[in-house]
Amino acid sequence: MGFSIEWENIYKNQRHLSIWPWSDLISYVMRYANPSEKKLNVLEIGCGAGANIPFFLQTGCNYYAIEGSQYIVKNIIKKYPELTDKIIISDFTKDICFNISFDLVIDRASLTHNDTQAIKKTIQNLYTKLNINGKYIGIDWFSKNHSDALKGDYVDEFTRTNISEGHLKGLGKVHFSDEYHIKEIFKDYEILIMEEKIIKRIILQSNYQFASWNFVAQKKK
Repeated sequence: MGFSIEWENIYKNQRHLSIWPWSDLISYVMRYANPSEKKLNVLEIGCGAGANIPFFLQTGCNYYAIEGSQYIVKNIIKKYPELTDKIIISDFTKDICFNISFDLVIDRASLTHNDTQAIKKTIQNLYTKLNINGKYIGIDWFSKNHSDALKGDYVDEFTRTNISEGHLKGLGKVHFSDEYHIKEIFKDYEILIMEEKIIKRIILQSNYQFASWNFVAQKKK
């Protein structure tokens, strides 16, 4: 199973409606994709409420997205009617439903809400849609060092579901990666950079630790 009904309900209940571009995503795109040098074809998988859209439109990119929530896509199109044919309601773990190739694929904590099999299939499918030297930028793939990594019910070695407390409560499947797992998933790519971000909370829930991976993987020549 790919896109889960949990996210449709989350958006309908006015949760996780981020509207500002993610700072890590901006810095990675500007540093490793150079959108100012050429007009990039960009695909975002799991665009959510469209937080990153203003950034890509401002930089002159040809922006496309695949999002599983019908509710949230309708809201995005009301705000950006010019993207009506460029944001598709679909399950990106099953099909990349655009008949064009891309210079850049963006994923901010979207694919990491799937199990291992779905993630591997998606990455393989995206490979066929990337131009030579095209890049996949992954932001906030949850790490095995996250405090919630052992909570909830077992799905596979890297995936949990039914997390009932903490930062990831009620978000369906959550995938927790380590360095070697990411390298194995992207074995057909060249990983240009990989960073683990660890944030330890000192005041209020002082035993809580957020941990995630940011990385850039490039399609080999």
